[in-house]
Amino acid sequence: MIHVQNQSTSVHSVKQARTLSLSAGQLFQGRITKIFPNNVAALSATGMQLTARLEAALTVGQRYWFEVKDATGLPRLKVLDDNNMRREGASANTATEKLLQQLGLSPSKAMESFVSQLTALKTPFSKEALLNGFQVLTELNQLNEEGYQSIAKMSQKQLPITKESFLAYQSMANQPSLTMQLIQLETSLENVHLGTAQDVKELIGTMLKPGFFQTANSPIAQLLSLVMNNEPGAMQLLVRLGIIQGGTSTQQLHEHMRQALLNQGNQQVVDRLWPGFSNNGTLEMQSLVAKLQIPAGKEGMHKLDQLLTLLKTPASAEEVQTKWLQLPTNTLGKEERAILQQVLESATSFSSSEKTAGSHLKSILSMLGLQYEHDVTRFLQGDGERESIHSERLKGLLLSLQQQDLPQTIKDQVNQTLLRITGQQLLLQEQTGPFHHMLFQLPIALGSYQTELTMQWQGKKNEEGELDPTFCRVLFYLTLERLQETVIDLQIQNRVVTVTVYNEEDKPHALIDLLSPSLKRALAKQDYQLSSIIWKKISEQQEKRPASVYQPRNSYQGVDIRI
Repeated sequence: MIHVQNQSTSVHSVKQARTLSLSAGQLFQGRITKIFPNNVAALSATGMQLTARLEAALTVGQRYWFEVKDATGLPRLKVLDDNNMRREGASANTATEKLLQQLGLSPSKAMESFVSQLTALKTPFSKEALLNGFQVLTELNQLNEEGYQSIAKMSQKQLPITKESFLAYQSMANQPSLTMQLIQLETSLENVHLGTAQDVKELIGTMLKPGFFQTANSPIAQLLSLVMNNEPGAMQLLVRLGIIQGGTSTQQLHEHMRQALLNQGNQQVVDRLWPGFSNNGTLEMQSLVAKLQIPAGKEGMHKLDQLLTLLKTPASAEEVQTKWLQLPTNTLGKEERAILQQVLESATSFSSSEKTAGSHLKSILSMLGLQYEHDVTRFLQGDGERESIHSERLKGLLLSLQQQDLPQTIKDQVNQTLLRITGQQLLLQEQTGPFHHMLFQLPIALGSYQTELTMQWQGKKNEEGELDPTFCRVLFYLTLERLQETVIDLQIQNRVVTVTVYNEEDKPHALIDLLSPSLKRALAKQDYQLSSIIWKKISEQQEKRPASVYQPRNSYQGVDIRI
């Protein structure tokens, strides 16, 4: 068996070697590179090297068309244009024309161009895919490079080649992101007074809400609450942030806050920070500060400025925020470090809660309707509720809305969103040999920042036929508000997890050191063990990013075949 070295290290197509999957009826072109004794030859085809046992006379350096006759065991190939059919100086077009004749197809310039493009893309294809693809491209007037590539990729993934599936597949690459499509559709339906339109709008609004990933309370508000509870180290951090002066005692801070709350000149600020606040003569400062809600990040800056004004802090919210971000790199005392770690952990999803990030993502998958047809089938079999299928699945609602009287521009948006969801369904699962691949894209809100998560799962199924979480690989593609383009690669071997983060920023050593213990504890609760966290810069990868995360993976191992 000959192995081919993986040539791509782009983080957007982080790859692992895969065994070539051949199917009976597939056609591909290959070149004989070397002849060995005992009728064994080296064959270059579809971007990899094969070893072949020859049962036909072939010539080194020549390219031949092969048809897969039997893909089980040792694959068996049939030579469609052996040496007896060749002549010196035969052009590539002549070889393609002979191939079409062998397949019983009428040669034409358009068909020959289509075959040549598929050949250049090193894509095995079947006669059926060739015919269906040519018919679809002709009907849609897409006999061009973009159309050829889409058919080639669909053929690689063994997707059904129909007009509908072709348009759905293309929507994944040519249309705006799913999140942008949903936002645009939600806005367009604002003035459409149809019950179904409002149901679609409400469901999109539910999906785009922060949900599990809602913004945590401001760390400054959390620190202030810890100070009021006399937590060691909290006061020192407030001093480091420039919020209070060094030497201030907890009692003095209590008194300062009490006076500020009772000062009539601060009434407007107090009302904004504590809506419904009323002075009943007794001020429980610990309770009041615990109720202080200031969103973290940009959306909380205005309220943070108001709090600093109340505390008579000379620094602005932006200055305090800058110092907060730099705090992990400071030399901190043991108590200060413990408090900082506590506040940071409260802003992550590592803390225990009934709802996990996984269950939240699963609910978005369900709301999108990526299993809509499966849910309908279950309902017809007497399992499941009709109401939830049609009112809680975006695809079901869009199919209903599609049949109603809408302005053409909005109907086009509905159709494009439907195509996008169908395209996701086509790409949701793929199997190559024993390996299963899942790929899906979800809209998520991280606080007020709307973004999109692309998740890719690679692995095998266990003895029960379920996806095996013990040995697998999970990749997350995200664009974050501060870190921007980010890829997280989880390699899981026997429940031991190695995390590799790809990002253009420098590795935040201090922050990772602070958060690693909580990540280890959270993984341990799920019976996983954290091995290491690796940080790599995207620019240090050797190959350019492909056009889409949906680009097929082309790194394979060599295989033995019989010709």
